[in-house]
Amino acid sequence: MSPKKTHRPAVGHLPTRRRLLVHAVSAATFITGVVWLIFHYFVRVEDDMGFDGPHPQQRLWLIAHAAVSFAAIWVFGILWPNHVKKSWRAHVRRFSGGVLFGVAMWLTLTGFALYYTGDPALDQAVALMHWIVGVAALAAYLVHLLTQRSTPTPK
Repeated sequence: MSPKKTHRPAVGHLPTRRRLLVHAVSAATFITGVVWLIFHYFVRVEDDMGFDGPHPQQRLWLIAHAAVSFAAIWVFGILWPNHVKKSWRAHVRRFSGGVLFGVAMWLTLTGFALYYTGDPALDQAVALMHWIVGVAALAAYLVHLLTQRSTPTPK
């Protein structure tokens, strides 16, 4: 009889519940942002006076996006010690992980900037930079998720 092999998780491996949490919060952040964009740019209402204005749900989608974005920052904090740092040190998916890290930092910084700049012209420029990178974040996320796993096991 051969000795039992013990399964050692790959470097940076996320337990199932944590991985599902990451996917759920990431999806919620992306979806609320995209739905806000749709309401902001494409869904308008006409008031009683005949003027074109924003749809009332636009504000609700922005609030929902802000709320799940705070959850996304919290989830990133959970990922940092056992997923990001360990994988980086082990040279596991560094490029896609580095890009995803950069995207997350950019979205966090520009998201905070949107709250605190106070200058309408600057707000407009920051918002554009935020949502363009935010929409592209889906590609970065999928590339990182689907990249071939050549993960060494820890020693």
